This record gives sequence, C-alpha cells and structure tokens, in this order.
Amino acid sequence: MTSGAQTTGQVEAEINAVIAAPTTSRWLKAALADTLHRDCIAAARDAELLADLLGRRCDSILGRV
Repeated sequence: MTSGAQTTGQVEAEINAVIAAPTTSRWLKAALADTLHRDCIAAARDAELLADLLGRRCDSILGRV
C-alpha cells in the first residue's frame, strides 16, 4: 500500500494489481472492481464504515474491548 499524493491512474493501477493478484480473495476482488464504477466519495465512505465495523467486531471476538 502506498501513501502520499498519487494520480487517479496510479491509484487505479494499484487497485487493478490487487484485483489481479492470485492471493486476493474473491470478495475483495469483486468489491474493488465494483468501486471503480461507483461514486468515489460514496465508495470511500462505505469502505470506512466497513473497516470500522469489522475492526470492532474483530476486537470484540478477540477480547480486545
């Protein structure tokens, strides 16, 4: 994962590389492919909410509350 200022093309190339990677789950490949056709703000907000919910669920399961 890279950080800092990147062009849209660079970010989309990184997304496509993750999609093409054989170790990437089918679920993540489908989610990333879908985001390329969605409003970028809505997709980013949905991803933030998903990450928050899954992170808190994981913390709860592992007893890190």
